[in-house]
Amino acid sequence: MNTILTLLEPLIGREIQIGDQRGTVIEIHDEPPALIMRAEGSADAFQVDYLGRPRSMTQPTWTQPITGESGRGLHPDLQRQLPRDTAVALNDFIQSQQG
Repeated sequence: MNTILTLLEPLIGREIQIGDQRGTVIEIHDEPPALIMRAEGSADAFQVDYLGRPRSMTQPTWTQPITGESGRGLHPDLQRQLPRDTAVALNDFIQSQQG
């Protein structure tokens, strides 16, 4: 398993607040590094098929990049909520990828 996945994997199942959105990490991506979040406290939404027809009800999800707006460091909201060692390691990883 690569370094970024090793750092992000413990976040699965953790509730995180990003701006005004609160969600639970349900999956992680490594390229680009991102968290797949399931919205908490919001109404279910229709899931549609490839033609746009409603098929089922599901909780809304979104993809949250782990970087801040500049792309040069860890997202500030994540910095405040993660254990210090994890936040430092993620920030170091992001900066090492800047080349």
